[in-house]
Amino acid sequence: MAIVQIAVICLFAWAAHAVATAVHSPIPGSVLGLAVVLLALALKIIPEKAIQVGAAWFIGDLLLFFIPPMISVIKYEALLKQYGFNILLTIVLGVISVLLGTGFVVDRVFRFERKLHLKRQMAKHNKEQQALKDKAGE
Repeated sequence: MAIVQIAVICLFAWAAHAVATAVHSPIPGSVLGLAVVLLALALKIIPEKAIQVGAAWFIGDLLLFFIPPMISVIKYEALLKQYGFNILLTIVLGVISVLLGTGFVVDRVFRFERKLHLKRQMAKHNKEQQALKDKAGE
């Protein structure tokens, strides 16, 4: 039953995305789909039970779908009270290490490309100088 509910939610998202694309809407299809589902629930067109399990599954795995993690903070409040600092520290250290690693690699690639460019410039310059000497020697 959960798979059917997930499929219904995905169908709403897909249909709203198709409509938003077709009419060149400045509002993303996902936002339109959410509004349509909310409206359908408010007007009792779709009973809450028809998508409750599927929606709970999506909420449970929000971080996998890159949806703002605030809902997960609310859902796992007890876990965050116990391990929140450790989780935050891990995230901060991870971000810092990725930034430093990326900066280091970009710097090394830039230096390598610069040296390669200078070698090519020198080779071109030497070739031109040799051509001038050969032409002058004729």
